Amino acid sequence: MYSTQMDLMPPAVPAPEALHPALWLGHQLGAGAGQACPSGFAALDIELPGGGWPRRALTELLLAQPGIGELRLLAASLVAVQRGGRLVMLFDPPARVSAPALVALGLETGSLLVVHSRAAAGANPLWAVEQALKSGHVGAVIAWLPPRLRTDRLRRLQLAAAAHDGPAFVLRE
Repeated sequence: MYSTQMDLMPPAVPAPEALHPALWLGHQLGAGAGQACPSGFAALDIELPGGGWPRRALTELLLAQPGIGELRLLAASLVAVQRGGRLVMLFDPPARVSAPALVALGLETGSLLVVHSRAAAGANPLWAVEQALKSGHVGAVIAWLPPRLRTDRLRRLQLAAAAHDGPAFVLRE
């Protein structure tokens, strides 16, 4: 029996998105038009996939230290969320949140909820963040997390953020 060159070629592998809609390649991240929330900084929006902070994804910002202007960086997208009538939740900010400073950034303090989950004995801050993302009642979530975090716990937040229709940020040193 003679073998042709066609017989020796492996079968074609389907594209990842053909296997499952949740699979994608890195260059496809910005493909979802209208899925980004503008950052308020034109130069940054050019660099971010999709033209702004992604929705339905967990954005992790690694900081040299907490409290160095991260709220100022995220303020425009949080204001946009509030203008859409949605609540913004802050989990375990590293310092007391100043209402006048938030108002100066354009945020409405009446549509802002600050949660100090680490202060409660036996509290699990990641569980609280995950529940907020899953609730469907929150527009944006910002959580200051411990520097060391098990990957399985971070993955749970990623899965919850994928079902959340808004920006979700975790901040760590």
